[in-house]
Amino acid sequence: MAERKNVDYSASAVMLTNPPQLQDLLRRLYEAQGNANEIKDRIDASIPKDLIIANENIQAFIASLNEEIRDAIDTYGSYQDVTNGMYAVKQRKVSISYDAARFKFLYPQYAPAIIIESVDTAKLKGLIKGGLLKEEDLKHPDVAIAKETESFAYIVKV
Repeated sequence: MAERKNVDYSASAVMLTNPPQLQDLLRRLYEAQGNANEIKDRIDASIPKDLIIANENIQAFIASLNEEIRDAIDTYGSYQDVTNGMYAVKQRKVSISYDAARFKFLYPQYAPAIIIESVDTAKLKGLIKGGLLKEEDLKHPDVAIAKETESFAYIVKV
């Protein structure tokens, strides 16, 4: 089995100073998570086997009933009892998409207001990776093709 490699966040971390206060908090979190796992294992071990088996059986029965209900809906139709809140409904959902080129042709006066063009970022990264474009050229102030936005996420792992 390959050894797990830890991630290095040096390139994206904000104010990476490794303060001892955070090291202490992370050690305390590691210990608390270990205690929580131990308690959960003890709880799981204390559940009687007959209850575990009964739970597995009832979950399998519920899954079987749900499958049977879906088949019955397809065969007999949907069921709805609004008063008691009982439903077995096959719901039709419709989404509409429009052909942008055809819309431009038929309604050219409205096309600029509603048709959005965008850059496929995944394909652009492919062009950069393939050496056809350079990322620094796209970020150059004279070109102004790329716009960087900044957001933050907190990663807490022990």
